[in-house]
Amino acid sequence: MKGIKNSFKSRKFKMGGYQTLVMVIVIILVIGLNLVINKMNITVDLSSQKMFTLTEDTTNLVSKIKDKVTLYYMCQDGSEVTQIEKVVDNYDGLGSVKVVKKDPVVYPNFSKSYTDEEIQSNDVIVVNETNGKSKLVSQSDMLVEEMNYQTMSQEVSTLDAEGQITAAIQSVTSANSTTLYYTSGHSEQEMDSTFKDVLNKSNIDTKELATESAESVPDDCSILLINGPQYDFTEAEYKVLSSYLKEGGKAMFFLYPTTTEKMTYFYKLLSDYGVNVCDGYIIDSEGSYSSQYPMYLTPTMEDSDLTKDVTDTQKVVIPICKGMTVQSDVRSTLTVENMMSTTDSAYAKTNIKSQTVDKEDDDINGPFSVALSIKDSYAEKTKGTGHATEIVVFGSVSFETSTFLETNQFGNRTVLLNSLSYLSGEETTTLAIPPRSLQQETVQIQESDIIFFTVLLVVLIPLILLGIGLFIWIKRRKN
Repeated sequence: MKGIKNSFKSRKFKMGGYQTLVMVIVIILVIGLNLVINKMNITVDLSSQKMFTLTEDTTNLVSKIKDKVTLYYMCQDGSEVTQIEKVVDNYDGLGSVKVVKKDPVVYPNFSKSYTDEEIQSNDVIVVNETNGKSKLVSQSDMLVEEMNYQTMSQEVSTLDAEGQITAAIQSVTSANSTTLYYTSGHSEQEMDSTFKDVLNKSNIDTKELATESAESVPDDCSILLINGPQYDFTEAEYKVLSSYLKEGGKAMFFLYPTTTEKMTYFYKLLSDYGVNVCDGYIIDSEGSYSSQYPMYLTPTMEDSDLTKDVTDTQKVVIPICKGMTVQSDVRSTLTVENMMSTTDSAYAKTNIKSQTVDKEDDDINGPFSVALSIKDSYAEKTKGTGHATEIVVFGSVSFETSTFLETNQFGNRTVLLNSLSYLSGEETTTLAIPPRSLQQETVQIQESDIIFFTVLLVVLIPLILLGIGLFIWIKRRKN
């Protein structure tokens, strides 16, 4: 009995007791911490694209909205799409926005107060409780499917929940409507899906304008888009478009750099506002995206409100672009601002069919402007229209290519959005959040790296640990 009592007083027992006590305390702390975290619903977005975290643009925009906005998440319990649910939950409590979950089975007639469309599970109805406006955001718009040609089936490839919901919030809280008319009849470049998506998320409606039969530009035209025509306008069409601009119209022009047609009247619309269009397309080895493709320009960002938001990590890329120059003597009411330009070593290839990118005798020396913003206060000062003529012109319709618009990796999207905001009016905030890819990212490892890490992890580290253990064992054995 005495031996048992002494064992409780031994150093070994005390050390064991301390270790047990520490283990119990740690276990209690871990359990308590888990309970607290679960209660507080704390989550961390570890996805590479911050898939489930609202962007700073959305946070800033929504936080400033004064109207009371409700997001009705239409879904049965247990049928939630995780990607959509996590994004929707992030809006709850942001500014004056709240999220309310509604079961469409329990409340089958609820949605009819806001939309005539049939509701699907995981749809979101965005309602401005202040002015009564509402907009439906469907699940199919938030989860974009594409064909997988390996499995020959449709698979979800893109998450666009934030982009669609933020656009809907903009739509129901905006006091102004913007309508963009695009000209047709001259083989203009068709707007691709990404450009249309930018316009849709910016709440800009689009309508076609057949200038050949038009007597004037419609009164509800907020922005006139001339999107890379390959054939010229007639004199009558020029007069219609010129009249619209002189009365304080807003326009966005994209040039088609490789057209072989004479564009007399189209280019006259620009020369009327101090801009000359150069022949051919630009070669700029020092200012190109790739040395192998010196016609793929990465122009210099000039001091302009429309380019100031392009970050140092972004590049604006313009594949195959026309050059422009500003006339030296322009009227006092006219201001032409250079947005982007080439390097001094640039030149324009005047022979479109030339088989070489090397400079030839007829080529035109640079530098050139590749994007310009124009403001003419003549209409504002003399016509009493209350606003000036404003034009943004890009040297190539390739500026709006999907590759350079669909993500914020390139600066094209930022410049385009700023240009749309500028033309829409200072009171309008144009914001279009790009979608996030759900494709699995694969890591490519060189064979030499595989061998190195295999030897390191399988051979070297185990041998080092074995050596350390053997050294400690021998030392203790001697003691």
